[in-house]
Amino acid sequence: MQLETSAGIVIYNSGRYLLLNYGRSRITENRYGLTKGRIEKNETVMQAALREAYEETGIKDISILEEFQHKITYYFKRGSQKIKKTVVYLIGISSTTDVQISKEHVGYLWCTYEDALNTLTFENTRKVIRASERYLRENELAKEPLEGN
Repeated sequence: MQLETSAGIVIYNSGRYLLLNYGRSRITENRYGLTKGRIEKNETVMQAALREAYEETGIKDISILEEFQHKITYYFKRGSQKIKKTVVYLIGISSTTDVQISKEHVGYLWCTYEDALNTLTFENTRKVIRASERYLRENELAKEPLEGN
């Protein structure tokens, strides 16, 4: 079995989470998730997460909350090869709402906590949002969504 490690960011802005639409998958018409990608040679988790967030969303102004890390692990197949993937998620606060999605996505949404839980495709990713919301609330960083966003 091949092992892969990726890094991602839960991008948070004024009470909303950024979800990316990966388009059709084997199980759903619209697969929603968070920014993430493989850690390249000589990159730290934070460097990889910030690079991937910029590549996938065009967002540069992300302040990482360094005390938070949440790991998920899942398995998938690439051809006949079974892959065990671990993704390390960080939380990033951004004041940018203008998103320039990459070609690997077909859309995006800024969602409240409840909407994010209802929109995300996989339970593992919902666990990341739950942990993020808990961290933001415990550290008094959670905000009510701004009207019109």
